[in-house]
Amino acid sequence: MNDHQEQHETATVQKITTTQKVVRYTRALSRWVKAGRPVRDESEIIRIFQSDCRACEDYDKRSSSCKHCGCRVSESTIAPLNKIAMQTEHCPLEKW
Repeated sequence: MNDHQEQHETATVQKITTTQKVVRYTRALSRWVKAGRPVRDESEIIRIFQSDCRACEDYDKRSSSCKHCGCRVSESTIAPLNKIAMQTEHCPLEKW
């Protein structure tokens, strides 16, 4: 599976293994660094999190992560700790 297919999976949510999380995070971080570490502005991060992630049935409050891709999502502006903040990344369900 290539990065594009991984980002646009729309299959039923399956349990994400730790290995899958590490691989996906490493790929996301690599794309972000190669692109020059672009970040979304704080207002956009908050809007995306509030309207798309927090309201999504795949959002896990306990771990502050997406059950679909396994990535951490929050209102944090610290990109390596928040997929939303990395401008190179997108929701695998195409919500943002």
